[in-house]
Order: sequence, then C-alpha cells, then structure tokens
Amino acid sequence: MKQETKHLLRRTLRYLLPYKREFLVVGLTLVLSTVIGFLQPLVIQRITDSGMMQRDMAVILSSALLLALLVLGNQAIDLLQTRIFADVHNASYYAIFHQVFEKLLHLKKSYFEDKNSAEILSFLQMDVSQVSSVTDRYTVLSVSYVFRIVSGLIGLFLISWKLALIVLCMVPVKFLLVRGLSKRQEQAMDEMIESSRDFSRWFGDDLNGVDEIKLWDLFQSRDQVFREKQEKVLGVQKRTTMIGGWNSFWEMLLEWSVTILLYVLGGWLICAGSLTIGAVFAFVSYSGYVTGPVSALINLKMYFARIFPSARRLFRFLDMETELDTGTTPLKGWPPKLEFRNVEFWYEEERPILQGVNFSVEPGEKVAIIGQNGSGKSTILNLLLRFYEPKAGQILADGVDVQDIPLEEYRGLFSVVSQEPYLFLGDILENVDLQGDADPDRLETALRASGVESYLPRLPEKERTQIGRNGARLSGGEKQKLAVARALLKDAPVVILDEATSGFDVESDAYLHDVILHQMQGKTVIMITHHYHNLEGMDQVWRLEGGKINELP
Repeated sequence: MKQETKHLLRRTLRYLLPYKREFLVVGLTLVLSTVIGFLQPLVIQRITDSGMMQRDMAVILSSALLLALLVLGNQAIDLLQTRIFADVHNASYYAIFHQVFEKLLHLKKSYFEDKNSAEILSFLQMDVSQVSSVTDRYTVLSVSYVFRIVSGLIGLFLISWKLALIVLCMVPVKFLLVRGLSKRQEQAMDEMIESSRDFSRWFGDDLNGVDEIKLWDLFQSRDQVFREKQEKVLGVQKRTTMIGGWNSFWEMLLEWSVTILLYVLGGWLICAGSLTIGAVFAFVSYSGYVTGPVSALINLKMYFARIFPSARRLFRFLDMETELDTGTTPLKGWPPKLEFRNVEFWYEEERPILQGVNFSVEPGEKVAIIGQNGSGKSTILNLLLRFYEPKAGQILADGVDVQDIPLEEYRGLFSVVSQEPYLFLGDILENVDLQGDADPDRLETALRASGVESYLPRLPEKERTQIGRNGARLSGGEKQKLAVARALLKDAPVVILDEATSGFDVESDAYLHDVILHQMQGKTVIMITHHYHNLEGMDQVWRLEGGKINELP
C-alpha cells in the first residue's frame, strides 16, 4: 500500500474514534450474532438428520422453535445495530460538515475569488458525504466478518476438510479481480468529482448571469454547453456504475461456481456414504459464512476506492491556509491611529497595485481617498480590513503591526459600507441587526439616520418584509441605505464608506453626508468616493494614482 494511501486511510478512520462506546455495544452484538450464526446450520442439520430422516416430529418441532428464536434474536440485534449506525453516521456527517463550515468561514478571501457558491457547496457536500460514509454499517461490520469467517471455517473443517479447501480457493481469485477493478474505480471517481465540480461551477455561473442570458438570447448556446457537460458527467457515472457491476458479476459467478461444485461433490459424498444430507446442507450454509464475508472484506478495497478521491480533496481543503490570526497584543486606542508604512501589494508580481504607500489617519479624522477605477482604492480597504496581507511594508494601529492584534478584536474596529453590500436572506430588521440583540431605540435611530425609515411605508410588511436573495426585492439605493443602517447600528469607532452613496439620490446623498460630518463626531471615517462634492468637510484628501498615494492640498 502506498504511503499516501496509508495516510489517507488513517486520517479517514480517525473519524471513528469519537464513537468508541457505540462501537463497543456493536462489538458485543457482533459476538452474539456470530454465535447465533454458528448455531443456525447445526439446528438445520438436526432438523434434517435427526428429525426428517428419523421421522421424529418432536425433534422437528423443538428444533424449528429454537431456529425461530435464533432468527428473531438475530433480527433484534440487526435492528439495534441499524439504530446505532444511523446515529453514528448522522453525528459524523454533522461533525465533518461543521469542521468544513468553520474552515470555510476562516479561509482567505482569495479562495472565493475564482469559485461560486454552487461549485463550493457541490463538491464539499459530495466529499463530506463520501468521507462520512466510513462510519456506515458496511465499514464497521467488516470487523464482524472476521468472526463469521472464523466460525464458518471451524464448521467447514469439522464437516469436511477436503470441501473446505475448495471454498478457500476462491479467495486469491477474488482478490486479484478486486485489485484491478479498484484502481479503475478510483480513477473513475477522480474524473467524476472533477466533472461534477466543473458542471457546478458552470451552472452556478449561469444562474448568477440569468439576466444576461435572457438579454443576449443565449438560450441555444447555453443549452448546448449544458448537454456537453452533462454527457461528460453521466458518462463518468456510467463508468463507475459498470465497474461496480462487473465486480458484482464476477463475485456472483465465483460464489455460485463454488456452491454448485459443493452440491456436486456433496452429492457424490452422500452417495458414497461419507456425508449425510444434513451435513451437506450445513456445509453449504457455513460456506456462505466464508465466501460472503471474504468477498465483503476484499470489496473494502473497492469501497475505499470510492472514498479516497473525496478524502484526498477534503483533507487538502482542510489543510488550506486560513487567515492569519496569531496576534496577542490588545488594541490601545479606540479608535487608534491607523498608518500605512511603505506598503506594497500585487496580485501578479509583474503588475504591482500599490508601491510604497505611506499615509496615516489620526483618531477621529475624516479622510477621503480618490482615484481612477483600478487604481487600488478597494485594495487599500481590503488590506486595512486584513482580507489581504501586504507583500511588503506594514499597516499599524497605534504603532503596533495589525498582524500582532487578535483578528476578531481588530475587525471589531470597523463598520463598513461597500459599493455592493451583501444582504442575507431574511427581512429588513434581520439585515440591519445581524446579531439579533440590538437595543430597539438604537435600531430605530439607525433606520432613521440611514434613510431606511423613509421607504418602509412602501413595503408590504414594513420592516418585516422579506427582501429576497441579496436584497433582490429592493432598489439599489434601498439596499445601500440598509447597509448604512447596519454600519450605524454597529457603532464601531472606524467607519469605512466605499462608494457608499453610489445608489443614493441627491437628497439622500446630502443627508448621509450631513450624518457623516455631524453625527459621527469622535469616529474615524475613511471614505472612497468619485463624488467631489462629498469631499467637503474632510480633514484629509488623498489621491491614489499609479500605485502611489499623495495628499491633496
């Protein structure tokens, strides 16, 4: 077994560890079911040889009753195991998905820049489902197969060691078949995962751009792409299904070949007087205790061949680098003095965005940053909010590198209103009071100061109106005001406005500007704007151009 495969197997099986107590109960039930399974063929032999052959009805009835009790007990054990495995599987699925969710929320912003939500959700759900299946009944009950094989072999050799050797001959044949098929299965699963991911990426992108598809009449071309991508996905799915089908075909062929051979040889031994009819029936039953479990154990290689591609991708995801949060130095000022010192940043090294940027914002100052589209204004905000890290230079808060400040505490400094604010599914109030615990008076003040209160009477359910996906039922200006209300309610010491009035009418724009100048006393305000009339009342105005920043007189 390759080193990578061993590592994947160990890491995957680690998800079984929290359920030791449950598996202990399952282990006890396995011992009981193994004992029951060992006794059943012996009871059948007694019914046949001592009851039917001797025409003893009392033996038949007593043995049949015992057999019924054994079957009933086995089914009760099976039901208990089903319940335990259902609970364990649900718990493990939740634990893995929660681990993924927590990881997702802390990944760097760059992870989301070339992926849409449909793609991310699709491949994560698939990977979590595949990896959590390690806690399914099939994997854990494989342990019981060892007990059944041992008990079956004991029964086989007790009845006829010659016939037992015939049963054992199928093991290496089955192993060689599964070995070849499992490699093909793992390759096919890799292809299926990637083709499904590619389709989800494309599908999510088309859903987000459905308006453009309608406006440009792209229905036919999109339908063609849909057919091509689905043919690829379904083709790979068919391959994986057929690999499983061929495995089942050879498995059944081997098992029935052995069974038929046993009946032929058993019949010959009965005719020769070497075995009784009951002994042959018992032998065939015991052979099933060996061939079935042996096949199941060997098929674990096929089973894990389906899991490993997902496990490989899931663990690669879980090992991804998250946002840097190693700081231990507490903030001093509230708000602090913010400073960019020789900051440089680029997405591609040959195309620098910021070059030696130096500027500072004193506590309580109102600062505007202007510049052409693509000049790096939003990059400065992303650096300030620690969504990105400088390639060179430092960003300081009261002289302390912001990387040395705990991330949660640092981001608590800021209220942000972006040009395209994201609004969650829910109503107006839920999108303003994101924590759900705001004081009603402060909430009302935020709604009034932001201008949200002015359009509430037009909504069917006022502040409890559902706004749709990302505020689809609101106008651009209404969404922007809602984002302003959210920022005002947070009441953070530093307010960042990134083209915050882009959807406002003239009257609303003037009103918000008045709020910034007169109702945010003592707060630091950093404004990015294209509207020069919004520069009135600013303490500093900086122009960003050619990757460098300069203060305007």
